[in-house]
Parts: sequence; structure tokens; C-alpha cells
Amino acid sequence: MAEFRLLLLSVVRRTTSWFIASMIWMGLPANTTIGLLALLQRMGVLRYDPAMTKGNASRLNNRSREMLWKSLRAALLLSACLVIGLCAMAQTENVPAQIVITHVTVINPGASSVRPDSAVVITRDHITSVSGAAGFEAPKNARVIDGRGQYLIPGLWDMHVHSAFGDWFPGGRDIILPLFIANGVTGVRDMGGDIPVLFAWRRQIAAGGIIGPRMVISGPMLDGYLADGKSLRFPSSIAVTTPASAVAAVDSLKAQGVDFIKVQSEVPDDAYHAAAAEAHKQGLPFVGHVPDKVRLEETVAAGQKSIEHLMGIFEACSGEEDKFISGKGDLKLMLTSHDEQKCDALIRLLAKSQTWQVPTLAWQRGGTFLDQRDLKHQPLDKYVPAYWRDVTWRRFTDEMMPDLLKDPLALRQEYFARNLQMVGTMHRAGVPFMAGTDTAPGVYIMPGFSLHDELANFVEAGFTPMEALQTATSNPAKFLNAESTFGSIEAGMIADLVLLSANPLDDIHNTQKISAVIANGRLFDRAELDQILKQVEASAKQQK
Repeated sequence: MAEFRLLLLSVVRRTTSWFIASMIWMGLPANTTIGLLALLQRMGVLRYDPAMTKGNASRLNNRSREMLWKSLRAALLLSACLVIGLCAMAQTENVPAQIVITHVTVINPGASSVRPDSAVVITRDHITSVSGAAGFEAPKNARVIDGRGQYLIPGLWDMHVHSAFGDWFPGGRDIILPLFIANGVTGVRDMGGDIPVLFAWRRQIAAGGIIGPRMVISGPMLDGYLADGKSLRFPSSIAVTTPASAVAAVDSLKAQGVDFIKVQSEVPDDAYHAAAAEAHKQGLPFVGHVPDKVRLEETVAAGQKSIEHLMGIFEACSGEEDKFISGKGDLKLMLTSHDEQKCDALIRLLAKSQTWQVPTLAWQRGGTFLDQRDLKHQPLDKYVPAYWRDVTWRRFTDEMMPDLLKDPLALRQEYFARNLQMVGTMHRAGVPFMAGTDTAPGVYIMPGFSLHDELANFVEAGFTPMEALQTATSNPAKFLNAESTFGSIEAGMIADLVLLSANPLDDIHNTQKISAVIANGRLFDRAELDQILKQVEASAKQQK
């Protein structure tokens, strides 16, 4: 029996590699990994001397072997529990038990409420108290932030991003993700990307191994082939050309665990309807473009939950809609054939169905006036890897420019003005909106930074600053059926918050004046946010 105990100990001690692999998979920081290994060595679990087992295995009888494996299974189960527990400790090792923000003005966009001189208590990753600051006493050992003259808003969401998009944006983990947090964007809806990469990032973010926002993920987009019959326009896409292939694609994505289905522009009409029906059957929200051969009214009937880029609206408002469906329309016809009565009826339909709009005005503006932009002197260029600038965005620009230049600048200016007018008109009619930017495929539509541009675009379109804030806070929460989890500053909510040094209700551009970001309960003060930006700049330079 002494030999059995010796061999059992030696086998358990040989599980060192299992512990290391588990820690790496969970994304533990290096200092935590070192501390964990030291702890386990002190416990005697990870010492291993090959001489201890030499010759011992051959001396075990069958009964001893059975006892060995039962004990080993128990040891591995105990090991798993230990690693999971220590990982949970590691996630919060740099998070104080409580954070308190005192004498701060709390802005809750969803309720259109402003609460001055408040005290907000955060315990771990949740808000545990919101009260008046008068007479408030901070809990012992809490980190206290004096919020005098500052404004607290819920964490912002960008509801149209692409973070891991084939080979288009190398370095996304170290550039795109931290730029969101540095700009107060604590949540994103990834509208087309590579599942293994995005799922791994999501796990690592949740474990505290990397810095980034919470994510809802579509995985690859459904799209049809281009005119050559064999090419897809974008990476991270699945070819869908028939109803059967549409159903198969949706079923495959469901099996892989995606959060929703995103449809692109080249999907045929019959395949579109099959995909929508299967998505509903599988319990997956169906969102995205209005395909070229599909009418906007059809998307409403099909139950498409959100429409991106204002797609289909101008064509559907045209008295010549059939020409656009057949591929014979152009920008001039779109602007000159507007049917006011038809358009009013369509907007009423969108309001009644509560079909969400994500107009991506930052992307629209940037693309519509791409030839007018000084791409060689961009203030945020220091965060851009050479490959993005010289390969991905250059290819995108080269593809867009010929069609863009077919239309005179004055016509394009009228078109973008109509975009702003349309957004304002739909908003006043009760059509719901969310903020999205189409970063990073949009040329110099930079992660995080562009969300603030989008909020300003909503104000330019006629939203109040409070309504603009709703598009990136309470509205995403409502869209995602998560109003009890995030999107407002109340007890019980996840602690995703942005502290501003100036009032965004006075000037929406004040959302850029960030004093601190709290993401899932983790505080990043201004010095830490600046350090994130410096690290992103360094990563961009190193990225090939």
C-alpha cells in the first residue's frame, strides 16, 4: 500500500501540464499564473520526480490499479475545481471589493432622468446602490471617487462592428478591443466575423485575461455570390444561393452557438425568406441588410429585427422601386423619384413593427465623401497598422471610388442630407434606432472613437442629446432583451459605466471627455485609459 500511495502521488503531480493548459485557456495574467504555480508547489501537488515512479507501475496488481484510477479521477476532479476557483479569484484580483462614486450626476437615458449629487456603489461586477450623496458614508475599504462636477452614464454600445474579419484586420485583439474600452464602449454587436476567434476573445475578456467589451456575435454572414458566380464580397461569409443552402447555413450557425443571424446584400429572394423562417424556428434574431432583390416591406413581413445602413428605405420610397429591384436604378433617380405619400406609409409600417434601424451615419458620411477626405493626415493614424491602411482600406477604396465618382459631389451632398433628414423623420414617427458604426471596415472609421461621431450624427439629424445617448445605452439593452442587466444605472445592473468630466446633455461631444470607464466592475481611470492608448499605438506599429 505504501508503494500505491507513492505512485498515486507521483501521477497526480504529473498533472502540471493540465494545470498550465487550463490557465492559458482561461486567459490568466502572467503574475497570477506564477502565483498559482508557486501555491500548488507549496501544496506539494506539482512537484514531480521521475525517479519516484521508476519500476513502481509493474508491481501493481489489478486491485491496486483499480484503486489508483479511482483515486486519480477524484484528484483530477479536485484539480479542476481548484483551477476554476483560482481563475475566479484571478479575474477580480485587481478589482477592489467596492468602488464608490460620490457627489456625481447620474444620467439614465432610458428614463430620461438626471439625478444630481448621487452616490453609486459598485460591488464586484454589479451596481449595488444608487442613492443621494447627502449623509452617505462610503463602505470601509472601498475605493472612493469624488464625482463632483462629473457625469455618470451607462456604458456605451456599438451595435454594428466587425472585429475579427478574415485577414482584413490583423491585430484586432490588441487594437480593436482595447480601443472600445478606451472610448467607453463596453459592449458591441459583432455583425460578421470568425467564430473561433471571437468566441475565444469573449472567454478571455470574461476571464479578465484581455481588455475588451462584452460581445454578441453573429459569426459568418449569409451572402450570395457576385456576378462571376463564384466570389463572395467579404470574408467571414457563407454562400447562400438556394432555400436549402439558407436553411443549412442557419442550422450550422445555430449548432456553433451564435447569438443571431446576419444577412448580406447578394442573397436571392427565396433564400432570404428561407433563412428568415429558419432563424425564427431556431430562436435566433434575424438582422442585417435588405438584399438587392428584396423589397423593404418583405423584410418587415419576414420579421427582420434590425436593418443596417438605412438599406432599402430610399428605394422603397421611390415611385420607381421596380427599377431598383431589377438593378437599373441610380442615385439621381433615387433622389428625383421620391414619393412622399408612399414613404409616409412605409415609415408608419416600420414604426408599427418596431423594426430597428442602425443607420451607421459615420460610415455613410465617410464613404459618401471618401474622395474629399485627407487620408494621409488622419489624427488617429497612430492607432492604425500599416496593413489596414495600405492593404485592406486601400483595396476597399479602390473598389468604391469608380462608382463613387460617377455621381457629382453636389448630388452626394444632397444624398447624405437626405439620410439625416430620413433618420429624423423616422425617429419622430416612432421608429426605434441604435448607434452603430461599421468599424473597422469603414475607412478610418476607428473602433470606439467613431461611436462618439455617431452620437453627434444623431443630434445633427434632430435627436436631443438624451435621445442620442439612448441609441447607445438603453436601446441596445431593449433590443437584446437585457434591460434587467445593463443599459441603466440602477441597483442590480452590471457595472458598465462611463464617467465624464462634462455634461453630454449640454453638448453631445462631451461623451468624449472621459474621466474613467468601469467595464464589468473593473475600473480604468484616466491614467489607465491613456496607458491603453499608448499600448495600442505600440501594437499598431509592431503589427505587420
